[in-house]
Amino acid sequence: MDSLKILEQEAGSEIKVYLISGRLDESTFPHFKEKVLEVAHASNTVLNLSDLKYVSSSGIRAIFELKNRLSQEGKKLLLTEAGEKVIQIFNLLGLWKPFSHFEKEEDAIAACLKN
Repeated sequence: MDSLKILEQEAGSEIKVYLISGRLDESTFPHFKEKVLEVAHASNTVLNLSDLKYVSSSGIRAIFELKNRLSQEGKKLLLTEAGEKVIQIFNLLGLWKPFSHFEKEEDAIAACLKN
């Protein structure tokens, strides 16, 4: 079984970047919840999905829950560097368009700095 790894980085005083790698599914959701969903967030949270190999509907629900929580607090969630398979799963569920997404992490950070 592939696990979920989460690396947290600061990209400025109001930008937190999480590099998500492995699988985000039913079995790894608790780890995502503990490391990302339940912690205090900066004004801008970037999820770098470049090393995410698989995301299930439970994983997408977790990301959507994060987006909603941040929106309620007046904060932003940006997705970056998602692979084709991950994007296909989001699109299959009709859930890619509601997210702000960027091809490169640097572009997402630049967008955060503009606001």
